[in-house]
Amino acid sequence: MFEAIRSWAVKILAKIMPSIFRWIYSHEKLAGLVDVTINSENDGVVVNCSELSDARAWIEITNLSPFNLKLVGTEAVLYWVGRVAEFQSLQRIDILPYTKQKLLIESSLNESQAAHIRKNHASDNPRLHIKLYFESSIRDIEKHRDMQTTNIRLLNCENA
Repeated sequence: MFEAIRSWAVKILAKIMPSIFRWIYSHEKLAGLVDVTINSENDGVVVNCSELSDARAWIEITNLSPFNLKLVGTEAVLYWVGRVAEFQSLQRIDILPYTKQKLLIESSLNESQAAHIRKNHASDNPRLHIKLYFESSIRDIEKHRDMQTTNIRLLNCENA
Protein backbone atom coordinates (compact mmCIF):
# COMPACT_ATOMS: atom_id res chain seq x y z
CA MET A 1 0.00 0.00 0.00
CA PHE A 2 2.80 2.42 0.96
CA GLU A 3 4.61 1.71 -2.33
CA ALA A 4 1.49 2.56 -4.33
CA ILE A 5 1.03 5.86 -2.47
CA ARG A 6 4.70 6.74 -2.86
CA SER A 7 4.61 5.90 -6.58
CA TRP A 8 1.48 8.05 -7.03
CA ALA A 9 3.09 10.97 -5.12
CA VAL A 10 6.24 10.81 -7.23
CA LYS A 11 4.20 10.85 -10.44
CA ILE A 12 2.17 13.86 -9.29
CA LEU A 13 5.27 15.77 -8.10
CA ALA A 14 7.07 15.06 -11.37
CA LYS A 15 4.21 16.78 -13.20
CA ILE A 16 3.81 19.70 -10.74
CA MET A 17 7.48 20.61 -10.10
CA PRO A 18 8.34 21.84 -13.64
CA SER A 19 5.29 24.13 -13.51
CA ILE A 20 6.41 25.51 -10.16
CA PHE A 21 9.96 26.04 -11.43
CA ARG A 22 8.60 27.74 -14.59
CA TRP A 23 6.70 30.13 -12.36
CA ILE A 24 9.75 30.85 -10.13
CA TYR A 25 12.30 31.06 -12.95
CA SER A 26 10.97 33.41 -15.63
CA HIS A 27 12.71 33.61 -18.99
CA GLU A 28 14.52 36.79 -17.90
CA LYS A 29 15.60 35.37 -14.55
CA LEU A 30 16.93 32.15 -16.08
CA ALA A 31 18.75 34.07 -18.85
CA GLY A 32 20.25 36.31 -16.15
CA LEU A 33 21.79 33.25 -14.50
CA VAL A 34 23.80 32.50 -17.64
CA ASP A 35 26.92 34.59 -18.24
CA VAL A 36 28.79 34.79 -21.54
CA THR A 37 32.26 36.30 -21.92
CA ILE A 38 35.13 36.22 -24.35
CA ASN A 39 37.73 33.91 -22.87
CA SER A 40 40.33 35.93 -20.96
CA GLU A 41 43.07 33.30 -21.13
CA ASN A 42 45.45 33.34 -24.10
CA ASP A 43 43.76 34.89 -27.13
CA GLY A 44 40.02 35.45 -26.96
CA VAL A 45 39.63 36.45 -30.62
CA VAL A 46 42.10 35.47 -33.34
CA VAL A 47 41.93 36.90 -36.85
CA ASN A 48 44.15 35.48 -39.59
CA CYS A 49 44.38 37.63 -42.75
CA SER A 50 46.49 35.20 -44.81
CA GLU A 51 45.37 33.68 -48.13
CA LEU A 52 42.93 31.42 -46.27
CA SER A 53 41.60 34.11 -43.93
CA ASP A 54 39.59 33.13 -40.89
CA ALA A 55 38.42 34.41 -37.54
CA ARG A 56 37.81 32.46 -34.36
CA ALA A 57 36.71 33.31 -30.86
CA TRP A 58 36.80 31.42 -27.58
CA ILE A 59 33.59 31.99 -25.64
CA GLU A 60 33.19 31.11 -21.96
CA ILE A 61 29.69 30.23 -20.79
CA THR A 62 28.91 30.17 -17.06
CA ASN A 63 25.74 28.44 -15.86
CA LEU A 64 24.75 29.84 -12.46
CA SER A 65 21.29 28.26 -12.56
CA PRO A 66 20.31 25.08 -10.70
CA PHE A 67 19.37 23.39 -14.00
CA ASN A 68 21.30 21.47 -16.63
CA LEU A 69 21.44 23.55 -19.79
CA LYS A 70 22.06 22.29 -23.30
CA LEU A 71 23.54 24.75 -25.76
CA VAL A 72 21.78 24.02 -29.05
CA GLY A 73 22.84 26.92 -31.26
CA THR A 74 25.21 29.88 -31.48
CA GLU A 75 25.19 32.95 -33.69
CA ALA A 76 27.75 35.72 -33.47
CA VAL A 77 28.84 38.76 -35.44
CA LEU A 78 32.28 40.35 -35.22
CA TYR A 79 32.20 44.13 -35.71
CA TRP A 80 35.37 46.04 -36.46
CA VAL A 81 34.57 49.45 -37.87
CA GLY A 82 31.63 47.70 -39.50
CA ARG A 83 30.43 44.13 -39.79
CA VAL A 84 33.38 41.84 -40.50
CA ALA A 85 32.51 38.20 -39.85
CA GLU A 86 29.54 36.04 -38.97
CA PHE A 87 29.78 32.86 -36.92
CA GLN A 88 27.18 30.10 -36.68
CA SER A 89 27.39 26.84 -34.82
CA LEU A 90 24.97 24.03 -34.09
CA GLN A 91 27.38 22.35 -31.72
CA ARG A 92 25.51 20.89 -28.74
CA ILE A 93 27.14 21.22 -25.34
CA ASP A 94 25.76 20.13 -21.97
CA ILE A 95 26.45 22.65 -19.22
CA LEU A 96 25.94 21.40 -15.69
CA PRO A 97 24.64 23.69 -12.93
CA TYR A 98 27.22 26.09 -11.47
CA THR A 99 29.90 25.23 -14.04
CA LYS A 100 31.78 26.88 -16.93
CA GLN A 101 32.25 25.62 -20.46
CA LYS A 102 34.38 26.97 -23.28
CA LEU A 103 33.21 27.07 -26.87
CA LEU A 104 35.26 27.76 -30.00
CA ILE A 105 33.41 29.48 -32.82
CA GLU A 106 35.04 29.88 -36.24
CA SER A 107 34.32 31.58 -39.54
CA SER A 108 36.17 31.99 -42.81
CA LEU A 109 36.75 35.50 -44.16
CA ASN A 110 36.68 36.54 -47.79
CA GLU A 111 39.40 38.76 -49.27
CA SER A 112 37.42 41.99 -48.84
CA GLN A 113 36.82 41.25 -45.15
CA ALA A 114 40.52 40.53 -44.64
CA ALA A 115 41.44 43.73 -46.48
CA HIS A 116 39.01 45.68 -44.28
CA ILE A 117 40.72 44.32 -41.14
CA ARG A 118 44.20 45.06 -42.54
CA LYS A 119 43.10 48.65 -43.20
CA ASN A 120 41.21 49.30 -39.95
CA HIS A 121 42.81 47.07 -37.32
CA ALA A 122 44.30 50.03 -35.42
CA SER A 123 41.09 52.10 -35.54
CA ASP A 124 38.99 50.56 -32.82
CA ASN A 125 38.64 47.57 -30.53
CA PRO A 126 36.44 44.87 -32.04
CA ARG A 127 33.01 43.99 -30.68
CA LEU A 128 31.38 40.59 -30.67
CA HIS A 129 27.60 40.37 -30.60
CA ILE A 130 26.56 36.86 -29.64
CA LYS A 131 23.27 34.97 -29.35
CA LEU A 132 23.18 31.62 -27.60
CA TYR A 133 20.21 29.26 -27.61
CA PHE A 134 19.71 26.86 -24.69
CA GLU A 135 17.29 24.11 -23.73
CA SER A 136 16.56 23.27 -20.11
CA SER A 137 14.10 21.06 -18.29
CA ILE A 138 11.76 23.99 -17.61
CA ARG A 139 12.07 26.30 -20.66
CA ASP A 140 14.13 27.23 -23.66
CA ILE A 141 16.16 30.42 -23.29
CA GLU A 142 18.02 32.81 -25.54
CA LYS A 143 20.99 34.82 -24.29
CA HIS A 144 22.21 37.96 -26.09
CA ARG A 145 25.45 39.71 -25.26
CA ASP A 146 27.45 42.50 -26.87
CA MET A 147 31.12 42.50 -25.82
CA GLN A 148 34.05 44.73 -26.68
CA THR A 149 37.50 43.23 -26.26
CA THR A 150 41.17 44.05 -26.33
CA ASN A 151 42.03 40.35 -26.04
CA ILE A 152 42.66 39.91 -29.75
CA ARG A 153 45.50 38.49 -31.80
CA LEU A 154 46.10 39.41 -35.43
CA LEU A 155 47.99 37.07 -37.74
CA ASN A 156 49.27 38.29 -41.12
CA CYS A 157 47.18 41.46 -40.89
CA GLU A 158 49.90 44.08 -41.37
CA ASN A 159 49.31 46.44 -44.30
CA ALA A 160 50.91 45.31 -47.49
